[in-house]
Amino acid sequence: MILLASPLVLSANLQISAVKYAKVTFLTLDCCLMEKYFVLDCHFGCQQCSGPRNGECSTCLPGIFHLSNFTGGYCFLVCPYGYKPDYTTYYCVTELANISKTVIRTFTAASPVTSTSFTIANAVSGSFSLNMMMCLVATESLANMQYLNINHSNIAASIYEAMSSSYIPNWIASFNEIDRELLVFPWGIFETNQISALFFDNFGDGLTEIMVHLGLFLFMAGITCTMQLGKLGESLAGRLYATVFSFFAANFFGKVQSLLLFSIMQILKMNLLFDSYSRMSLLLGYFTTSFAIGLLVFCFFRLQVIFNSKNSPNSKTKTGGVSETNTRMTRFTKSEASERVSSATHHQVQWLEKKYEFLFEDYKDTEKIHFFFAYYLTAFNAIYILLIFSLQTIPVLQCFSITLLALIFLIFPAIIKPFQKKVPAFLHFFNFSCIFLAATLNLGSAITQNLNPNFSGVEQQGKAVISIISINTIINTAISLGVMIFEIYQKCRSCCNDNTQELKTMKIEILPSTNKTTRHADLPKTSLKRRPRDSRSRRQKQKLSSSEANFSVERSFKIQRMANHSVVED
Repeated sequence: MILLASPLVLSANLQISAVKYAKVTFLTLDCCLMEKYFVLDCHFGCQQCSGPRNGECSTCLPGIFHLSNFTGGYCFLVCPYGYKPDYTTYYCVTELANISKTVIRTFTAASPVTSTSFTIANAVSGSFSLNMMMCLVATESLANMQYLNINHSNIAASIYEAMSSSYIPNWIASFNEIDRELLVFPWGIFETNQISALFFDNFGDGLTEIMVHLGLFLFMAGITCTMQLGKLGESLAGRLYATVFSFFAANFFGKVQSLLLFSIMQILKMNLLFDSYSRMSLLLGYFTTSFAIGLLVFCFFRLQVIFNSKNSPNSKTKTGGVSETNTRMTRFTKSEASERVSSATHHQVQWLEKKYEFLFEDYKDTEKIHFFFAYYLTAFNAIYILLIFSLQTIPVLQCFSITLLALIFLIFPAIIKPFQKKVPAFLHFFNFSCIFLAATLNLGSAITQNLNPNFSGVEQQGKAVISIISINTIINTAISLGVMIFEIYQKCRSCCNDNTQELKTMKIEILPSTNKTTRHADLPKTSLKRRPRDSRSRRQKQKLSSSEANFSVERSFKIQRMANHSVVED
């Protein structure tokens, strides 16, 4: 019996050699089943265990993370989704630092509150500003400092994560069934923090937010697609369309850093095509990045049209007398007349200015370096995140490069002075000052850790960084709420003034109707006297005005004929 059963037992021992207690069933010569228990090692990764199954580990081997919950104790090389590795205790935890849930939710909600407040202010005022995009760039830049390849404090890492989180949970990542050990991106801090290479795992919440905004934009585009351009800028639907588009585009451009980073990680990890989830993640990573680049290029050419229209020598004409009008008429060429007089072109330019106002309204429009300053911010986003990603192996140079980049974007606007409004100028210099100070603190930490790997002041440095982030968040949120309240107050005040003016107009109109029975004898006698000189001058003025009116009508007919003739020739 032993000779025949031995191969079965040996085979069982090879299959379950990682278990401490194993029940083995084998067949004997008399065709009976026999069960025996063999005492072997604990489950994989367990140093001490209370049983043979995974979930009965009390401690783990060095370098392996322990996870303990209501189902038992586990040992993992890579923490499961929803958990983070704590390198001080080698535990998989949900929170690295003991921070109140209220504080975490406040940092998470700060960015949506700021964006929504600026959007409401823009919608109420009727003019669109770049303030929202400016605050989003600052939030992204501070949050993405978590990818600097240095030893971050637990409190700083927790706040970084809260700032980068969206108000919409990442429900897409719940469909991921691939082993986490296969998904870790093997590069610098991404490998240390066990960050997945899949686009859906990292940007699923941001992608959902962008899709919601895109859906609202497409809905408003469908409503306004049949409206004429002349009525679009003045209608409620047109204003809502412009508001939704600016909200969508500003949020999209404000998240360029995270979008570019996670797209690069997904593209470089091309071997992760295990199932439909990973394939869709790769496809959406490509498509979203391509769409962002295409939208930036499209908006650039639209701004080019607006800039040329604003700075055209004949973009503004002045009214004058008959001789001045005749002089201007001789200067008009056929193409200029067709371009300036055509109502369709005029309404189109007006609508373009309204739609893309959020990209240029805060800047001077006399020079391109001022007018296109929003694209300098986009260049900052791309350079900033590429420096963080590419210099993972040289932490000191990595921190120094982003510190220098922040300093450049403080000095460069101070030299060229592109702002024409105070609030955007303040937000720019304030936000970039916060980025510069936080980057400087991280640079000092990188240098200290390079000279002394056992540096123990990481938590104090983290608290200093968090204080800067807190001040930045509070000021941005307060300014956005203040601007929103001010615009609502101004709108209510203007409405009250309009109503008062209408009442005064109605009183003035009612007053003559009630005095129809007034006799001519009651009027002052001086009002009935007419001097010949006055009547003569009045007749001359009437004659001159009628001749000017005839000339203006004649001139408009000539211009219209020239425009129609040029359109036919084209």
